Amino acid sequence: MVPAQAPSQRRALVTGASSGIGEATAGLLAQEGYRVALLARRESELERVRASLAHPERHVCVPCDLRDSAALIRAAAVVGERFGALDLLVQNAGHGYLARVEESRSDVLRSLVETNVVAVLDLARESLPLLRRGERPVMVLVSSIVARRGIPGQVAYAASKAALNSIGEGLRIEWASESVAVSLLDVGLTRTPFFATQPNPSGLPGPDVSGAESPERVAAKILALDRRPQPERWMSWKWRALSLVGLIAPRLSDRLLVRRMGGGWRTPER
Repeated sequence: MVPAQAPSQRRALVTGASSGIGEATAGLLAQEGYRVALLARRESELERVRASLAHPERHVCVPCDLRDSAALIRAAAVVGERFGALDLLVQNAGHGYLARVEESRSDVLRSLVETNVVAVLDLARESLPLLRRGERPVMVLVSSIVARRGIPGQVAYAASKAALNSIGEGLRIEWASESVAVSLLDVGLTRTPFFATQPNPSGLPGPDVSGAESPERVAAKILALDRRPQPERWMSWKWRALSLVGLIAPRLSDRLLVRRMGGGWRTPER
């Protein structure tokens, strides 16, 4: 039997690594001895993050717009040349869209789907040969609590995360013969720039993040999934309960959601 690879030798690729959950994840993995490939669009921010990591010379910045398929393929090749294989792939990149459907724009919708769904599939395909060469390979898909319970004002974003969860469920079986574990992490409200930077054409009220999770706590969950993969992990039991209620009593789920969200939304009467 080949001995399991020590965590200090593991090689990871983290998307969306220039801020928020991705930056916190890169920092924790580097602290634990991982070699980390940092992928995001802004090279200057990636270099800033890399410089802040433990042993920055061990890590690599991979500037890439994941919506550009050719650039994504080149990025995967760079990671392969530098690391030779991958033991952990953290698909964290994504963006939101706070808008009613009637005010949504097709170009923004396409960009959201390309980033949150298409790029995930593209990177999974290009990373699979590297994961095959890894030790105890794991892919963590950073999803959202709204993947299991759609919400008003973020219909497109919730739909993209529902698609992400479907990808995770399918790949978990598809990659079983490859011995690649696939884990979903359904993240709740987190204190990151995500909400401030998402398009919001009519200024809809965003969520109250005063009690939100820290990105460092999410990063700790990602590390835990690498060490002990699970099919799906929720970070909010309340939202998990709400999604389960929706399967059994959708009208009750609607009432509970409207009460929780506020913002002038109404409970459907029929």
